[in-house]
Amino acid sequence: MELNGFVENNWLTEKSKGVDVLKRKSLLVLLLIIITVTATGALVSAQQRKAFTVFMGEALPDYPGSTIVGDIIDKETGVKLQREYLVGDLETKVGLMIASGELPDMLMAAHFTSLFKDAGLLIPLNDLVEKHAPNIKRLYAKHWEQLKQEDGNVYWLPIQATPYGTDSSRYPELGFFINKKVLKEAGWPVIKTLDQYFDLIESYAKKHPTQNGGKTIGYVTLFDSWRSFATTNVPQHLMGYPNEGEFVPVLEDGKYIVRQYHTSYAAKAYYKKLNEMYNKGIVDKETFVMNYDQYIEKLSSGRVLGTFNQYWQLQEAQEILLRDDPENIFIPFPVVVDEMVEEYQRDIPYIQATQGMAITTACKDPVAAIKYLDYLIREETQHLIQWGIKGVHYEVDANGHFYRTEAQIKMFLDPDWVRDVFGRQYYYNSFPNLRGIDEDGNSFMPDRQPNLIYADSQPTEKEAMDAYGVKAFSELYNTPIDKKYYPLWTVTVPAGSPAHIEQTRMKDILNGYVPKLVMSKPNSFEKVWDDYVKDISGLMKEQIKVYQEQIDWRMENW
Repeated sequence: MELNGFVENNWLTEKSKGVDVLKRKSLLVLLLIIITVTATGALVSAQQRKAFTVFMGEALPDYPGSTIVGDIIDKETGVKLQREYLVGDLETKVGLMIASGELPDMLMAAHFTSLFKDAGLLIPLNDLVEKHAPNIKRLYAKHWEQLKQEDGNVYWLPIQATPYGTDSSRYPELGFFINKKVLKEAGWPVIKTLDQYFDLIESYAKKHPTQNGGKTIGYVTLFDSWRSFATTNVPQHLMGYPNEGEFVPVLEDGKYIVRQYHTSYAAKAYYKKLNEMYNKGIVDKETFVMNYDQYIEKLSSGRVLGTFNQYWQLQEAQEILLRDDPENIFIPFPVVVDEMVEEYQRDIPYIQATQGMAITTACKDPVAAIKYLDYLIREETQHLIQWGIKGVHYEVDANGHFYRTEAQIKMFLDPDWVRDVFGRQYYYNSFPNLRGIDEDGNSFMPDRQPNLIYADSQPTEKEAMDAYGVKAFSELYNTPIDKKYYPLWTVTVPAGSPAHIEQTRMKDILNGYVPKLVMSKPNSFEKVWDDYVKDISGLMKEQIKVYQEQIDWRMENW
């Protein structure tokens, strides 16, 4: 049966009768909204309808053509997006786009977005926002000065803004994740150091050589293309830092001084430990040849005992495990190199000032484009994108606080449904969005609703939280230290500059040496390490100079 372009069986993928009913209700409510809007004349006329091309620098499946969120947005705005998602390497794709001059109307290319500005291919947004985007003007107000480039113009809108209060989260931004079964069998130990972490994994793997019908995989690390930072940037976290990027600012005599960590004591200890574990068969033999999809597939199998990553990179796997194999979910810990290190690995709320959604010089109607982005960022639209339809995907209590029933929570446990039917990722990951707490005390992100982080957790999550006496896994971490400049990784190195050339060469060195450091025979490690230090040490001077200048400027102007 097909209704207004929706195929009924696409909406009915859950086995639970209650969930099926809710999904039917989603469709019916959506149809009612469309009919109501049409009747009241709120829809944009056919003559006013527009199409925009947009490139998003992330790998998502092609837009399915119709989603719960997307159909409402299409009807209310009269805009149809023609989306292009990343295939292959982002830096290569950006280079080809700039060289060819073949541009979409809008784009978001992560930290490469600034390269389009340097090439004169982006439209300044200042006047457009002032005249046509009241929501952007209001909601980005406290970040606006941070978004201005050297010429005083704003060229992109960061994908996240926090206009009101900040919130907390169920999971921290990053960590050394370990299979729940490992912790449970060991009596729920608190893991602090690298040695403690791998001792637990090694011990469990020896006792359980098979897991979930296959060979147990002790540890995997992600080394695929630009995502390789999940491997190469780990030493900074072992030193106690949050995500700063390729370098860390060290507070010395009241001033932040940029230092490198790639040849530090923590880096050597980390790679040596991975080398030891690799030669013992604990680190997966395929870890340096698998792509991101294969990484997620392995994590989702329930056979992996540990990995380090930022949570957003493994969230898909965690959501699959929560749905299909809840006893094998991953629990994060703020692991450091040794007991002497004090950890402050949690992120401080910040604005991603160096990347965001931009309008290109190819756009023939920038006014309509900014109005579309202004519609997406308004609070009501953000509630739709992130929470859904009131009465269908969430409820509101007597105090005005949003919550989800057990059946509604169950709907959102299916990541494929959330992406391809509900449609959240297609309007969230690359477009301007809101974080934190709104004016009514509701979190824009459902999984961060203050009073529901623990209450809405799954039983398997609650078991682990209860064992450690916390109401969220982020509570296993120390409270972050406020840093005015934060984070350093949002500094953009000018394209073609000596620092950029140095940066490219340094990444090549890391990509070449890290697999050798991990996979070499134990008696060869010291030689490989010495060669690595010799080759990489001369490739940081110009980068540090740029980062230091920028951090000094931020401390003075932000």
